[in-house]
Amino acid sequence: MSLSFCAIDFETANRHRGSPCAVGLVKVVDGEVVDTRRYLMRPPEGCDEFEPFNIRIHGITPAMVRGEPRFAQRLPEILAFADGLPLVAHNAAFDMGVIRAASFVSDLLCPEASYACTLVFSRATWSLLSYSLPWVAEAAGVVLDHHHDPEADARATALILLAIAEHHGATTLEGIAQATRAHLGSMSANGWSGNHRTWSGGRGDVPATNPDASPDHPFYGREIVFTGALDSMTRAMAWDRVIEVGGRPAPGVTKHTNVLVIGYQDAYQLRPGEQLSAKARKARDLRELGQQIEVMPEVDFVQLLAP
Repeated sequence: MSLSFCAIDFETANRHRGSPCAVGLVKVVDGEVVDTRRYLMRPPEGCDEFEPFNIRIHGITPAMVRGEPRFAQRLPEILAFADGLPLVAHNAAFDMGVIRAASFVSDLLCPEASYACTLVFSRATWSLLSYSLPWVAEAAGVVLDHHHDPEADARATALILLAIAEHHGATTLEGIAQATRAHLGSMSANGWSGNHRTWSGGRGDVPATNPDASPDHPFYGREIVFTGALDSMTRAMAWDRVIEVGGRPAPGVTKHTNVLVIGYQDAYQLRPGEQLSAKARKARDLRELGQQIEVMPEVDFVQLLAP
């Protein structure tokens, strides 16, 4: 197999894309993992406040990065490790958005790179209840320990891409893209182009609420429902963000629902003996009848709003 790339996973200090506090890197050459790295860093000045929501996700605190180089000093190390190889991430829109935003606030030119997204590829490879990294790792037969440790997530991403390549009989990123009807992404100081699939139907079943939004956004033209309390924003803010990217928020799960976002589930609000809310139970029942509803945790919803 001639598949060579660098898997990358960022963790951020707050909801600003330009606030990386850690990165995991895994280099794959000719289908084999040959090296790994994990770097802590201070986010760029002005974007370096740590929010409780992010700390709860990855466990990285301000004290842990105190004395570490800022992103501007880490970026050359990251690029040197990647050594010109294509970058691969799970939800690459988020991780490439981190590089672009952190470069901007650091007064750096965005580096030039091609990239691919295992989230995009996995949706064309397996039919899953959720395409969150742990679910995709399980489908690919990959062991994921310590989810949201950037090195562990980058390693899982690398192995997932190799499993996707084997599934489709592909030996290059271009071969995987062709098999999954996807375009590879690229970024540079002059702009960027996302890694997305060529849709042949299904996205237009629900009209977009913002016709000026990008049709390439994963929520464009899709009906989004929320259950449970959100930690990162209010429900009204979440609805506004969905509308902004061209999706359609809805109050309840119906035959038109495409995505169910699950926030904190208060046990006292559930029926006795139940672990799922009424919306989650209905989504499960509709899936059993053949409806394609994707379920995702709040953290994946927040990251998918990028860029």
